[in-house]
Amino acid sequence: MFAGEHATIVRDLIAVDLPLILCLAEPAPDDRELLLQCGASEVIAPRAWSPGYVAERILAECILAQVIQPAALGTIKGATQPVRNLYHDIQVLAPLEESVLILGETGTGKELVAHELHAQSGRSGQFFPINCPAISRELLPSELFGHEKGAFTNAVQTRKGLLVEAGKGTGFLDEIGDLDLTAQAQLLRVLEERRILPVGSNKWVEMQARLVMATNRDLEQDCAEGKFRPDLYMRLKGFTLNLPPLRECKADLLLLAHSFVQEYNQQYAVSLKIPPGALDCLFQYEWPGNIRELRAVVRKAAAFADKATGDISHKLLLESIRIRRSSPVHHTVDFDPLVDSLPELLERAEKQYLRAVMNIAGGHVTSAAKHAGISRSQFYEKLKNNDKT
Repeated sequence: MFAGEHATIVRDLIAVDLPLILCLAEPAPDDRELLLQCGASEVIAPRAWSPGYVAERILAECILAQVIQPAALGTIKGATQPVRNLYHDIQVLAPLEESVLILGETGTGKELVAHELHAQSGRSGQFFPINCPAISRELLPSELFGHEKGAFTNAVQTRKGLLVEAGKGTGFLDEIGDLDLTAQAQLLRVLEERRILPVGSNKWVEMQARLVMATNRDLEQDCAEGKFRPDLYMRLKGFTLNLPPLRECKADLLLLAHSFVQEYNQQYAVSLKIPPGALDCLFQYEWPGNIRELRAVVRKAAAFADKATGDISHKLLLESIRIRRSSPVHHTVDFDPLVDSLPELLERAEKQYLRAVMNIAGGHVTSAAKHAGISRSQFYEKLKNNDKT
């Protein structure tokens, strides 16, 4: 028997009907089924028996069961603290007129966040996405700012630029880190003056759209290397949204995976489901491609689901992860022991390793340093030293 407040706590727990989650080391299917029949809400296998991993796995189940109420902002879903912080920041910045810079690794949902900034802004115009790398360097000023008839060869008529076409909506410039320095200077002037000078014109045009920009590059590093204008970066960084990578929000994995199955069911008018325990394997992978990669894995598994039962096999999910995990392992360093000294070999191996880790981290020095297990400053110093050799 419990006395006093302890008894009250127990009664409260029973009253809210909390799920009973059992953690086992790779339970057999028969054992899992028996435990579920005996009253367990779910039987899970954490990726490792450390408090952090166990808590992460239990938290994911609580989010899925809505014991911890998940939140959603448009198509952005999650209940972990980094995602909740992102929701808060979007709602604060959305009504403002200032431009916003969205930073995040590949696949973290930068365009979704930009779209949500527009949706929450109350602006009367449309959301106008512009993929900067898809526009050639020569045509970029004309595409963004417009041109007058006869301004250059083939300019047979006057054309509004994309930033003017956006009207009173939101212009989304994706991957601005790939703009050359000339285009960056032009963009800085637009941001400062809120007006545009079309190519071949001597009349300024007012820009009414709000600008939201995104990149997966490390702009601080690019500024240090002369690839990005520091004055433009300083102009942009005041209103920045940093999107968390999926590996830092793994407790949202189950919620996201189930939402992708629901999306697949609606698209193809089917009724697929994820059987108990099938998603344990998702926690064993670091998801360098983030939410986009998770969606691709789940949809592939859904496409090959058992048509008779509608179950999405954990074997298909696990196989997809194994293939992706094994793909970077083909890095080798050739050497000749009769010619190469050990320092020369280690130098070549380090250079190749740094390139591979930067590729996995989507060009972000901070994330790459975490992968490498060293500090950001140490990693950046190694990058600079290897660039000189």
